[in-house]
Amino acid sequence: MSNAIKVFFSYSHKDEALRDELATHLQMMKRQKVIEAWHDREISAGTEWADAIDDNLNIADIILLLVSANFLASDYCYDKEMTRAMQRHETREARVVPIILKPSDWTGAPFGKLQALPKNAKPVTTWQDQDEAFLNIAQGIRRVIEEIAKSKTSSSTPSNNITPVTSSPSAISGGLTERQRQRWEQERDSVQQQYDLVSKRLGLLGKAYAIETDVSTKLRLEVQIQEAQTEKDRLNQQLEEIEQKLL
Repeated sequence: MSNAIKVFFSYSHKDEALRDELATHLQMMKRQKVIEAWHDREISAGTEWADAIDDNLNIADIILLLVSANFLASDYCYDKEMTRAMQRHETREARVVPIILKPSDWTGAPFGKLQALPKNAKPVTTWQDQDEAFLNIAQGIRRVIEEIAKSKTSSSTPSNNITPVTSSPSAISGGLTERQRQRWEQERDSVQQQYDLVSKRLGLLGKAYAIETDVSTKLRLEVQIQEAQTEKDRLNQQLEEIEQKLL
C-alpha cells in the first residue's frame, strides 16, 4: 500500500484554471511519491460521480478548500464537501487547509478559524506574481505533509512503557497558550498593516518613477524605492517568522 499522503481538491469548476495551476506546483511532490492528489475530473466514464467524490473525500489525509466566491456560492462545495471535510478535521481524521484563490467573504465560514494559505491569507489573484503565491502554497502544504508523516510515524512506534505527558490545560496547538497566541496574532496584524502600507507606497513610487523625466528626480526616486523594498522585505521576513510560531 502506498505511503503517499492523499490530497483532495474541493473547488468550484469555475475556478478550474486556478486549480490546474496549483496542481502543477504540487507536481514535484507527486513525482517524489509524497502525495497522491485527486479531484473530480479524474472520475472515469460510467462511474457514479457522487460516490467517487465521497470515497476519495473520506480517505483523504489533506483536504484543500479552494476558496472563492464561486466556491462559497456552490451548494455542493459548501454544503456537501466542506461540511464533510470539517467533520473529518474536527475528529482529527484529516487536515483541512483553506487555499484563498480570490477575494471573498469567507472569514465567517466554518473553516474561517483555520490557518489559510498563501501567507497572510492573501488571495492568489491579488499577488503581483501568481507563481510566487502558488509556490508559497506548495511550501505550506509540504510542511503539513511533513507534520502528518511525523505524526503517523510516532503513532506507529510502539511505546516502551513511556508515560504520556499531559499538556497544560492552557496550552493549545504549537505549544502556545491562548494568551501567547493572541499576542502573536496581534503582532502579526500590526506588522501586516505596516507591510500593506509599505507595499502601497512602493507601488506609488514605482508609478512616479515610470512617468518621471527629470534625471535627478528619478535618481531620488530610485533611492526611495530601494529603501521601501528593503523595508518590505524586512516586514515580510517578520511576518513569516510570526506565522511559523503560530503553526
